[in-house]
Amino acid sequence: MLGLKTEMTKPEAKRRLLELISNEGINAPTYLERALGNAKTFNEVADKWEQMRLPKLGQSSQYMNPKLVAKHLRPFFGTMAIDGIKTGTINEWVSTVMKDFEPKTVHNMYKLFRAIVNWYHRQEDRQPRKWSPDLPPLLDEEQRWFTPEEAARIVANAEGRNKTLFHLAVSTGMRAGELFGLKVEDIDFPRHLIRVVRSTWLGKEVPTKTRKGYREIFIDEETVQALKQYLAGRTTGLIFPSKNGTALRNRDVVFDVLYPLCDKLGIKRGGMHAFRHGRVSLMRASGAPEDLVKRQIGHSSLKTTSGYTHFSEDFQRDLANRLSWTQFANLDSPEIAVSTQQQK
Repeated sequence: MLGLKTEMTKPEAKRRLLELISNEGINAPTYLERALGNAKTFNEVADKWEQMRLPKLGQSSQYMNPKLVAKHLRPFFGTMAIDGIKTGTINEWVSTVMKDFEPKTVHNMYKLFRAIVNWYHRQEDRQPRKWSPDLPPLLDEEQRWFTPEEAARIVANAEGRNKTLFHLAVSTGMRAGELFGLKVEDIDFPRHLIRVVRSTWLGKEVPTKTRKGYREIFIDEETVQALKQYLAGRTTGLIFPSKNGTALRNRDVVFDVLYPLCDKLGIKRGGMHAFRHGRVSLMRASGAPEDLVKRQIGHSSLKTTSGYTHFSEDFQRDLANRLSWTQFANLDSPEIAVSTQQQK
């Protein structure tokens, strides 16, 4: 019922009818399909996504995403028609997973759900779906990064292969997988240059994380000498092989070596990525051109690089002193001198 005849005019009644039709989706191209019971369910869409889209993603995504979909998305959304999923539906799902996961994880799982649905919509030449769910606020916590002093202590106290591995991580800011996949042939010693042409994941060789990951990194003389001494004349193969000759795995390095070393030294724990954040921070604090930092680190945008930038308290305090406004003012000028006399 639109309302009583005495309460609205015909134009008002028409507008009201159009609103009802629009809200119910009756005029949408997919309404008839839904009405006839042929609407695609999330399970059907997810199956097609895993078959056609997933193989084109990175190795880590191919490994993790099906597990997340199976355990946390299919049980809730599986039998629902894609076109019937509203913001309220997603909010119900959020309420079920919030108690078990950190806010960041909830955000990532929602992004995965949205990516699957909108991939399907693109295949159907339809507009992407837009929802406005009440996701938990993200904690504003600074990413762990190793200061130059912390990094120096870690390198000084590491042994054997790990000493050179951590030294190179500090000096280049390379991703862990890139370090583990680095080969002797990738180093141009005369030019002090490292070519990043591959990465590894779970011990397997894979492409770099992004297209910008393929890059050249210049290294300092001390790092060159450390590499030469470690390699001891070796001219081929992985620079940091495992005992079995395969590529190292990040979890093994972090949990078996780096965390225990941090604990021993009384340094707050950080993973291999903490070296990368530390390198970006040092380069930017030293005034390196931002485009050069972005290129050496292998980022696609300066916005991403900014998220890797941190400043120590000592640096910020020293900068505040160096930028004290009184150092830039001519306090001996007649105008300032007269004003100072008047205040006295």
